[in-house]
Formats: sequence, structure tokens, C-alpha cells
Amino acid sequence: MQKRGRPLFFLKTAAALIQRNYEIYINFYALIFIHDAQSQPAKAAHKELIGRWVRPDGGYTLLIKAVNHDGSIDAEYFNPNPINVSKAQVSTESGKTNIFVELRDVGYPGSYYTLVYDPDSDRLAGVYHHLVLKQNFDIYFLRE
Repeated sequence: MQKRGRPLFFLKTAAALIQRNYEIYINFYALIFIHDAQSQPAKAAHKELIGRWVRPDGGYTLLIKAVNHDGSIDAEYFNPNPINVSKAQVSTESGKTNIFVELRDVGYPGSYYTLVYDPDSDRLAGVYHHLVLKQNFDIYFLRE
């Protein structure tokens, strides 16, 4: 009697594996589709950041050359001479586009900007964290 039940057992097992693999296959492609659908609007919003941004309070310039898919930013900073940008990153949180720019050079030991892009006014506003003076300054950049 056990010999008769074995083929049925194998058929049920094979059917379960096929169904399981099918579900994994569907979930895999659904995940890719959802990821692409979510990342497309973010990529379009990040293109708005590309350009030359100037602080009206002193002529400091932030040049955003590119925003990469991993969130890193190709950027340059001038005061008026070039200052090394050690890290520049963009992220989106609660519908806001946030930018982090860290400066490491002579006189800039990791001072950094935390900025938010405002699409209505087309400006970057936030705080400059001056590590030498141990002070924070509310600032904004306008597109040049």
C-alpha cells in the first residue's frame, strides 16, 4: 500500500515546488517593477538639483554636476577658490529632497551643509555647520 502512495506524494511535492518557484518568480519580478516605479520619480526630481547654486550672503558657490543612481552627488564648492567636497549625498524623506555636502580642506575640517530643495522657490535652504567656529548658520543657495 505504501508503494501506491509514493507516486502521489511525489506529484504533490513536485506541484508544491512548482507553485513555490512560480510565486518566487512572480514576487521577484513584482519587486523589480515596484522598485523601478518608486525610483523613477526620485530620479526626475534629482535632475532639478543640477546646476550652479550661489549663497547671496557671500558668493559661496555649490556646483552640482550630476546626481547618481546611488544618491551620491558629483559636486564642487568654491569660496571663491575651490574647496574639496569630500562627500555629497541626496536622499528623499517624507517627500522632501535632502542634500548633505561635507567639505574637507585647509580650514574646512569636515564642516558641512544640510540642505532641503524647495521646488516652489527653486532654492536650497538649510544649515551650514561650521566646525572650526562650532556654530551653525541658517543659509540658502539660489540658482545662478
